[in-house]
Amino acid sequence: MPESPPVPPAGTAARLRPRRAAWFQWAAAFAVAVAPAFYWTFIGPDSYSYGYGWVGEPPRCPGHAFMEERGYGILGAVYEVPFFGFGGSPLMAGALAAWLAGNRQGMPRIGRTAARLAAAVIGLITLLPLLPTGLDIALNAECLDVWGGPFIVLTGVAPGLTASVSVALMLRAVRPPHARRSHAVRAALVLLMLPLPAFLPVSDTVPGKVSGREECFSTGLGFPEDAAAEGGGAGDGDLEKRFVCVAREGPWGQGGVPEFAGMPDEQVLSYGRHLCAAVVRAGGDARDRAPYASLGLTYEVGLAESLKLICPQVVAVEKARAEQERLAEERRQEALEAKCAAYPPHRPRIRPVRRAAGAVHTDYNALVALEDEDVEMIEAAPLWVEGLAGAEAGVLQVTVANEFATVCVTAEAYDRRPPLERRGWDLVREIPYRSTRGKLTFVDFYGGRRLVNLTVAGRGDYRVRVHVRGSGKAAANWEEDAVEQFLIMVYPAGGSFRNE
Repeated sequence: MPESPPVPPAGTAARLRPRRAAWFQWAAAFAVAVAPAFYWTFIGPDSYSYGYGWVGEPPRCPGHAFMEERGYGILGAVYEVPFFGFGGSPLMAGALAAWLAGNRQGMPRIGRTAARLAAAVIGLITLLPLLPTGLDIALNAECLDVWGGPFIVLTGVAPGLTASVSVALMLRAVRPPHARRSHAVRAALVLLMLPLPAFLPVSDTVPGKVSGREECFSTGLGFPEDAAAEGGGAGDGDLEKRFVCVAREGPWGQGGVPEFAGMPDEQVLSYGRHLCAAVVRAGGDARDRAPYASLGLTYEVGLAESLKLICPQVVAVEKARAEQERLAEERRQEALEAKCAAYPPHRPRIRPVRRAAGAVHTDYNALVALEDEDVEMIEAAPLWVEGLAGAEAGVLQVTVANEFATVCVTAEAYDRRPPLERRGWDLVREIPYRSTRGKLTFVDFYGGRRLVNLTVAGRGDYRVRVHVRGSGKAAANWEEDAVEQFLIMVYPAGGSFRNE
């Protein structure tokens, strides 16, 4: 017959030694609780994407709306309490100490109660925030994207799942020896563990590929216009890869959006799609900064331009606006031509070989006629002119009252010297000019060559007579176009130089 255990003296409580298995269960509970913090500190990616975009009306996700308005603020206040950090491990340590003290004093029930209360608190704090996510996804599968997609949802669900495991281990560790669970408790534990495999995707937790700078340079950087000129980016995959590279590295590798530094390609592309939807909802203008701010992105010209690679709606809106601007410019040009035509026309005293009149756009206070097709007037007029007109071989320049304006020009080319006309003009000047190619035409700063060829005798020396009126009125009304009028007469040189 087995020997009975010694009976403690009357009035004293029996001290209980914890089972060896209980120590292993407590250790496992602590390890599981701190696992998420360890992963994100030493193993996980430095950053991951968050945000969403939607074309049209976004899905209704009440759980997400509640968390945005109040839930995250409440959680922030709760996690300010030190006991709830690292998966509740400080609170677990307190529960372990209470359990050991209860056993040492011969009052195991008090220790078990303290441990179970701690487990309940940890479970509530970590599992309750998952309810809005589960509710939204159960009611509407599209809410998964509103929450940020599978990877983002996993980062929020994983701490709750690990906490449920650590809570189960705590309850197992403090269970009385030889106690059998009821059927209800066993069913609850099984239901608690069932969701765990559903939230363990095969690859979403692994940081994705990050294309290096060399790979991006081999793919090609630059703006979308550059890609079209090179003939590249014919397939969707090429366009997406080019977008990722330009968004992260900048159009020429000088650095792009700082939020994309080190972010996996798939997440950068996801941001691009969300940004496309946000831009379309805002009207389709990729240069509007509001959609970028709504997604927490820094506005960069390179990102705005590269968005055209993956967002055909933006391209369509840009083309439509460009067409509207072109039509508006045509109507404006027609109105200016009509205004110039309304002035009294010049009646030449001898018949010119060629004659044309119209509105010409000017800039840098200069009305310019050129023979060389390669001359560019980007930052300044080609000549430095003092007075009304000046010329060099192949270049004729007439001074305009305003820095940039549209003027009315009548150009007449003669094969002999026309009579001098001064009546009705504010100023008349005549200068020599040498033609290099026999093809002198006025240049519209915004629309190419204008009017007629003024050199009727080919290459050689010519005389240019410039008439102007309305300069004072144009200077006083600088916002009004087609006020200043010019009459330009060009004829082959003969006889002495005259300055009228």
